[in-house]
Amino acid sequence: MNSASFLNSYCANCTGECSITNFLVDISSLATPLEWQMDGIKAFVESSSVPLPANWSTNWRDQIYTNYLQLSVICETTIVENYTQKATIQLVDVLSNIGGQTSLWIGMSFLSLMELAEVFYRLIRYQCHAIKKTIQIIPQ
Repeated sequence: MNSASFLNSYCANCTGECSITNFLVDISSLATPLEWQMDGIKAFVESSSVPLPANWSTNWRDQIYTNYLQLSVICETTIVENYTQKATIQLVDVLSNIGGQTSLWIGMSFLSLMELAEVFYRLIRYQCHAIKKTIQIIPQ
């Protein structure tokens, strides 16, 4: 979501719903490894292709304590929450939309009719005033 080039190349015409998975990371510290794990770690390191330091036979405990990292991946819960949004329109919404649009257009039509009536009134009033003025100017 932060990369515009990624969105343009992979989500340009995305019609499906996107799925976002969030993983919580909890960092904790613990003195590892535990004493009962030391012999197993030593045997594993000695049988693997990890290069051992020259003083491994005497300082192997210190080497393991300073270079050992334990990573535990634990599933906190098996509950999955899915939030979906759907555009829905029901019968009440349809009737409301039709009623709203109809009243809008009727209101505009009524306003236009009132403006037209006002224009006719002003034209007739102007003509009456002009005829009255012409009658007063003509001597009898």
